[in-house]
Amino acid sequence: MNEDNLKNLSEAEVEKLRDAVQLLLTNGAILREEYRDLYEWCRGIRRPEIDSLAALIGLKLHWDNEHRLILALPQSAKLMRRLKQDETLLALALWYDFDRAVKDDGKAPDEVVFTVQEFNENLAVKFRNLKLPQSTRMREILQLLEKKSLIRVEDIVNPAGLAEAKIRVLPTIRFVIPFSSVAEWNRLRDRYVQIGTESAEDIDEP
Repeated sequence: MNEDNLKNLSEAEVEKLRDAVQLLLTNGAILREEYRDLYEWCRGIRRPEIDSLAALIGLKLHWDNEHRLILALPQSAKLMRRLKQDETLLALALWYDFDRAVKDDGKAPDEVVFTVQEFNENLAVKFRNLKLPQSTRMREILQLLEKKSLIRVEDIVNPAGLAEAKIRVLPTIRFVIPFSSVAEWNRLRDRYVQIGTESAEDIDEP
């Protein structure tokens, strides 16, 4: 994107462009359900400019019209965040639960919802003999993954406790954690369990 392109934009358009890029950098995605006007503006009016500007700062944009989202995939290591071991564990489990809910249970990608208690119970089955995050740490990790637009959590401060909070996994998880199959996921899970919590393998995420 060159300077002439910017000169052709109105002040309001420059402001929208700035909002879009900042949101993609901080949250990793623009979801129509949350930023309808900005999403529609980006998709329908200024897509070439946003693609060009995103590439300039090291982002490749995935425009998913089916699920109405724009996802930013970092192309530079400087823009990636190294997940800690317990964060990696939860991200892997969320990908698996999302994949099974869509492929086996026939749920729509935007309808994968379960409680934290249900997620914890499944987590214990997937990663036997590993120390699982306690409630406070679980809340911290869920908030991190929510900030990165992988999930949305309802009632995270539920008076009944974190266990009753609901997790909705977003379709973005398919692209941020791109396993080609459950078999590939199982291979990584097996290595994770074998190595243990002392030196478990991490994954990069934006």
